[in-house]
Amino acid sequence: MVEGVDDPEHYVHIFCLIVQRWRMDPLSDVIAGMNIRGAQFTRLDATAPWGWASRGDPVVKFVLVVRGSAVLTTSSRPEPIRLCGGDVFIMFDADPYRMFDDEASQTIDCVEVEKLRVGNRIEVGGGGALTTFVSGFFDVDTDEVRPLLSVLPKLLHLKLDQSRSLAFQSVLELLALETERPGLGSEAVVSRLFELLFVHALRAYSAQSHEMARGWLAALSDRQLALSLEAMHANFAADWTVESLARTAGMSRSAFASRFKSVVGQAPLEYLTAWRVHRAVRLLQQRNVSIAEVAERVGYESVAAFSRVFKRETGLAPGAFRRTHHEEVA
Repeated sequence: MVEGVDDPEHYVHIFCLIVQRWRMDPLSDVIAGMNIRGAQFTRLDATAPWGWASRGDPVVKFVLVVRGSAVLTTSSRPEPIRLCGGDVFIMFDADPYRMFDDEASQTIDCVEVEKLRVGNRIEVGGGGALTTFVSGFFDVDTDEVRPLLSVLPKLLHLKLDQSRSLAFQSVLELLALETERPGLGSEAVVSRLFELLFVHALRAYSAQSHEMARGWLAALSDRQLALSLEAMHANFAADWTVESLARTAGMSRSAFASRFKSVVGQAPLEYLTAWRVHRAVRLLQQRNVSIAEVAERVGYESVAAFSRVFKRETGLAPGAFRRTHHEEVA
């Protein structure tokens, strides 16, 4: 034992705090609620000159440049984005985009490129210098990932020269290897690697705090604010106040409230309300949970209070939201 501390309960308390921090990281909390569907991948060898244009699809798209170079433009970011071997980019919306090796190269529609597919591989271009991509996409429920979409740019570009964890680099290398020499169960392996790639890309982005002016991901880089976020995510149904959250962060009430609003873009209790509504949305998508039970689980003492807040935040009463969701699923 540490000198001067001989109370076993002290160590139990410290252990519980450590476990809570490990289990309730807000990014893990959000990602755990994601249901990745319909993951597909392609290994594409493009030889110069080459180029294609996409009208955009409402899925999460990501591309790893295995070797070579490319230029990317989107309708929202028409300035050229130079891509080199090892770069990764992820698109979170249906923004139309173009990729090519050179401005002078002719671009064809992605539909025509898709016609060249043989299994999970595509070869396209004029036979010159080679650029190899591993690309993929998957679908997610917008309601599940709304907290992420609210703080992420439409296009996330991670360059090779930016610091990467060994784990992130290992995932990229495994992905390139598995698509180059597929074996038994390759599709399942690649789908899992895509999930890991997505998580590591978000980690890398969240570590680049200088690029994120505001949002809860930026707050995770602030040691004191991160403590308050973790506390809210660990027990979002608790009767939190600004004072109690400030104590969790080890700050005064006024300093905490000011810094939280500045970094996150919302007051502490506004953020808590938004997270409660997000969790309520996920619960309402389940048929076997009553609205009264949903209200209790997310921290409201009455259905009336919960319904008032839910409608203010989403525009729909809980019952109407549930009916609309199940009609869309059907």
